[in-house]
Amino acid sequence: MSLSERERITLLMMRGWSDNVRPFAEVTHLFNATFPDRAPISKSTAQYTVARFVDTGSVKDRARSGRPSTVTDEDGSLDILQSFIENPNESVTSAAQSHGLGGESVRKLLKMSGFKVYRVTLLQELSEDDFDRRMEFSEIMMNKIDQNKILLDGIVFSDESTFMWNGHVNRHNCRYWDNVNPHWMSECHTQHPPKLNVWAAIVRNSIIGPFFIDVNFNAKYKDMLQNEIALQATLGADFQTFFFQQDGAPPHYSVQVKQYLDAVFPHRWIGRRDAIEWPARSPDLTPLDYFLWGYIKDKVNRTQPTDLNELRHRISHEAQAIPREYIQNAVASFYNRLAHCQTTDDEHFQHLL
Repeated sequence: MSLSERERITLLMMRGWSDNVRPFAEVTHLFNATFPDRAPISKSTAQYTVARFVDTGSVKDRARSGRPSTVTDEDGSLDILQSFIENPNESVTSAAQSHGLGGESVRKLLKMSGFKVYRVTLLQELSEDDFDRRMEFSEIMMNKIDQNKILLDGIVFSDESTFMWNGHVNRHNCRYWDNVNPHWMSECHTQHPPKLNVWAAIVRNSIIGPFFIDVNFNAKYKDMLQNEIALQATLGADFQTFFFQQDGAPPHYSVQVKQYLDAVFPHRWIGRRDAIEWPARSPDLTPLDYFLWGYIKDKVNRTQPTDLNELRHRISHEAQAIPREYIQNAVASFYNRLAHCQTTDDEHFQHLL
C-alpha cells in the first residue's frame, strides 16, 4: 500500500532536520507504531521517501502526463523504485503499465538497483502452548547432542507426505520485490484430497524408503513399522543405540504404536506423549519437512506425471538419487535449528534461514 501525502509528511517530520535527525531504523519503528492499522513499512521505504523529497522538494506523486518516464531518466527511475518500496507486492506488469514502460525495462531497473524477487514462506500457525514445548524440546535435544556428539547420526527422523498427481504449492502470487529480503511469511495450513501417501525416514546420510501407503494409514502404521520397514533389520547391529523420531500425527500415538515403540526403542523414541515430547506444528525441526519432501516434490513436479504409477516411480527414483552429502547436511542442520528455535523466542524461524 502506497504512502499517502499525509503519511509522507509525517515520516519526514519524524526524520527531523539539521542536528535533530533520527536514524532511519528509529524512524521506521516510530512510523509503524504511529500507524498500527496499516501495513508496516521497511527502513528502505523511509530512505526512499526522504531521498525523493530531497530530490523533488515535494511529497506529491509525480504527474503521469507528458513524456513517459524511462529507466535512464533519474526522476522516472526513482519514481518506479519508490512504487515498489511502498508496495513490494506490486507486479512488474502493473508497475510498467502505470509508468508507461515495458516490463523488461522495469525488470532491468530493479536488477540494476539490487532488487530481487522473494516469495512468502508458507508455515503452519503456532498456538500459544506450542512455544514452551518447542523451547523445552530444543533444550533437551541440544543437551543430549552436546553430551553425545555422535547422537545426531543416530536419530531416525521419519515422516509421511501426500504427493498430488498434479499438485504443488504455487506461490506465484506470493512474490514481492525488494533490495533486501525482509523475510515475510504467511501462516497457513491447506489440506488437499490425498493422492499418494508416502512414508520415509532419514538417518545419518541415508534414506529409508520411500514406502507407499495404499490403505488406511491409521490401521496400517504399526504393521508397516514392524513388518515392512523392519527397523531392527534395517539399522543393523547398532540398533540399540538409535533414537526414533516421529511427529504427532494421529496414527503415531495409538496404543499399539506406543507399545511397539516402547518395546523396540525403550526410552529412545521421540513423539507425542513420550519421554521426549515432539513439539506440535514444528516442520522446521525435521529434515524430512525442511529438506526431503520439498526436494523430491520439486523434482517430480517439473512435468506432470501421466498417472499415479509414474508418480510412484519418480518419487522412488528421486529419493534414491539424492547425493549423500545433501542428506548429511540436512541432518547436521537439525542442531543449528534447535539453536535458532531458542533464539527466536520459539517462533517460526524457517523463513530466516
